[in-house]
Amino acid sequence: MSAIDPYTTIAKSTASQDDLDYDFLRKKGIEYIEALGSKLWTDYNSHDPGITILEAVCYAITDLGARMSLPVPTLLAEEDTPDFLKTQFLTAEKALPIKPVTVQDYRKVFIDIDGIKNAWLKKHNKTVYVNCKEDLLSYQPFEIDPKQQHEFVLNGLYDVLIEIDELDPEIYTTEAKRKAQLKKLKKTVREVYQSHRNLCEDLINIEEVSEFPIAVCAQIELVPNADEELVHAHVLDAIEEYLSPSLRFYSLKEMLEKGYTTDQIYNGPMLENGFIDSEELRATALVKEVRLSDLINRIQQIEGINVIRDITINKCDGKPTDTQEWNICVTENRKPKLCDKSAFSYFKGFLPLNINKDKVEAYRKAQQAEEELAIDLVASESKELELPQGDYLDMGSYTTLQNDLPEIYGTSEIGTKARATVAQKAKAKQLKAYLLFFDQILASYFAHLENVKEVFSINGTLKKSYFSQAVDNVKDLDSLVSAQYTTDENITHVLFNELDDTVGRRNELLDHLLSRFAENFSDYAFLMKQLYGTNTDEEVIKTKQRFLQNYETIGCERPLSFNYWKQAPEDLWDTGNVSAFQKRIALITGNPNYFRRNFSDNPLEIYEEIDTDGKIEYRFRFRSNSNIILSSSSKHYHTLAALYNEILNVKNYGRFEENYEIKTNVSGKFYFNLTNPEFPDTSDERHVIARRISSFTTRTAAENAIAKVTAFMETLDPNEGMYVLEHILLRPDVTKENALPDHFLPICTEDCEACESIDPYSFRVSIILPGWTERYSNVDFRRFMEELIQQELPAHILAKICWIGYPKSYDTEGDENEMIELEEAYKAWLLAKTNIGQRQPITKLKRLTKIMSSLHTIYTQGRLHNCDTDEEEQQQDIILGRTNLGKL
Repeated sequence: MSAIDPYTTIAKSTASQDDLDYDFLRKKGIEYIEALGSKLWTDYNSHDPGITILEAVCYAITDLGARMSLPVPTLLAEEDTPDFLKTQFLTAEKALPIKPVTVQDYRKVFIDIDGIKNAWLKKHNKTVYVNCKEDLLSYQPFEIDPKQQHEFVLNGLYDVLIEIDELDPEIYTTEAKRKAQLKKLKKTVREVYQSHRNLCEDLINIEEVSEFPIAVCAQIELVPNADEELVHAHVLDAIEEYLSPSLRFYSLKEMLEKGYTTDQIYNGPMLENGFIDSEELRATALVKEVRLSDLINRIQQIEGINVIRDITINKCDGKPTDTQEWNICVTENRKPKLCDKSAFSYFKGFLPLNINKDKVEAYRKAQQAEEELAIDLVASESKELELPQGDYLDMGSYTTLQNDLPEIYGTSEIGTKARATVAQKAKAKQLKAYLLFFDQILASYFAHLENVKEVFSINGTLKKSYFSQAVDNVKDLDSLVSAQYTTDENITHVLFNELDDTVGRRNELLDHLLSRFAENFSDYAFLMKQLYGTNTDEEVIKTKQRFLQNYETIGCERPLSFNYWKQAPEDLWDTGNVSAFQKRIALITGNPNYFRRNFSDNPLEIYEEIDTDGKIEYRFRFRSNSNIILSSSSKHYHTLAALYNEILNVKNYGRFEENYEIKTNVSGKFYFNLTNPEFPDTSDERHVIARRISSFTTRTAAENAIAKVTAFMETLDPNEGMYVLEHILLRPDVTKENALPDHFLPICTEDCEACESIDPYSFRVSIILPGWTERYSNVDFRRFMEELIQQELPAHILAKICWIGYPKSYDTEGDENEMIELEEAYKAWLLAKTNIGQRQPITKLKRLTKIMSSLHTIYTQGRLHNCDTDEEEQQQDIILGRTNLGKL
């Protein structure tokens, strides 16, 4: 057995610090001189001019090393921008919290609502009965043979129990006011839940937790100097706190003082009123039993109490009992409450005490006022973790090392002596030109250090990744270099233009930033390059940058679904009110538009023609305001896959005016073609990929038309996206028992002997995508998307994926376009559902479920090779379960 490798982690810092060691640099420099020039150079003492120059270079390197060793906040600091770190990084309160996932998370967001003392999330139990003989579902048992009937409970449905915080007496002066406040709180709880609803989950009932009255009778002896009213107030508070524990909010400072780490503090949802200790929250579960021993222990600890002479607890139900209760079991989902039949007697020695109830109430109100003040103070404190401060320094400033040499060298700002000969001046100038080489190398390093904050920025504003700067503080610089090499841009261009692969290096930098969030785009980038060539590299960069720029949202909202509750129509269609899962899939796959919208509406039109040889050929055209601005060339597209591959090239290259060429027709008018720069040979049929058929009388008019086309193509987003239909939302109203079997989703039970679950609702989704688009019609990209969907969906959710339909412009030869049908039904159901909350619009629900149950995936087309001919055209692979044979 081999020894265990002790190096199990990557060192946090790999710097040798040699760049800060002047003696090391000088020694190492002399070693290089000895190795390279020992035959010509024998004097390595300090008086040697070469050694003096070496020392100046070593000093400049230590200056660079010292700047590189500065704290990161200082390296990234920006002038006149005190909050610079917030623009560079996701701060803790943005990066670490997440929308509610667990029961504890939901309890926190409900308790955060003003007016709610505590809240509990409970599973809503709703049984669905299965008729295995006829494949039917119902909320009522079927009158059939029990052997042919099964049942299951819907998962993902919840009820909320709330406990009102009655600290403000003005709100609860009458029963009517109390009911009004309870109604208001229920509405707020539902709105909060719906804005934090998880995928495939829903809320049914919100109820105030019912009370379980407990009577406590006690005889208590006090110490002589005790304030009996204050002690009684503390006794009542202690009993109520035991029966119904309260929670307090903590400030960030208090949580840190309790010993919690940053990730523990920010774990869970971000709250308005501060932070809740998760351990304390778990301790406030509904009490299942009341123990007399616990009460005795709590009361005995109150200051001023000498001894508890006698104490008993009983149910406050009016039933007499002769037994001494030590334990009282509390009914499930009820809250124990001290009832008015409780009695307390206080003594000092043998003297009984009279308790002033008004004074007791005054003490309790004062205590409540202090608690409210503490809550307000915590809520007002900042929840942001304090960031380290850095002082702005001009990291890129560089002073020529020529000014550090002795004056006798003639390279400093003083220059050569007035009596210097022409030969001496020439030697000084020659030395200055020699030293300028080292100056430029060092100036480039300092320029890189200055731009490091931009290089690693997710905003991606820089168009280059190598930098330099002109050395502008050299005396008589104009006599040494041409004027064109005295600007930063020209210097950078000359030195690094051939080395700076901006696309490749930017991709590597973005991969580094993504790895900090454990994200990986390698599969997507590889697939795009395999399918569409190197022209997609810049699009991959845009995809990575867009993903990073939205990480604050998609990182925090990963479990979140969309909010359907009481939303306006504009918030449900043509809107970004979709699940976080959809947003994430869109951003990972380079689709900037994740809105819920009509996919069948498309400026791209595809249509069929019958060629002279009788074969079906496909064509495309782009319309803007009903005008055709680009259309397919005269090439033959026998498969939709080939057509869409060309369309992707048109969208990519059509954004740049240099890819258009203007031609003249036989009548002397002008038209233009869109060309593929990958195939510059005009005789190659792949050269022209689209054209503008309409002609123009002048060349200027054609150029203006090209400018409009490029602007239009720049606005085109991929007509991609998905509908995520959560089956739990398609259930008939669970609060009513009269749902008919045809209101449910269809099932196939195979006499209830199938291996898979009969339940079509719990944690199931149908994911429907437009199967005709450029990338979605590609079998490899589909496989990538299907695997990605399975990876990104929560593990407990089962997905059915369908690629359906055609754009609205496509002639389906009398058959219904499934995408258009689904869009209409889905939108109608969604808009009707939001108007009445969780209740279901039955007619629209039935239409939607019927369409969903009959969807057909549109597979990519392949063609069998005709062995009787010598055709050599490229064939689409035939893959079982993923390809059809197209049309004859």
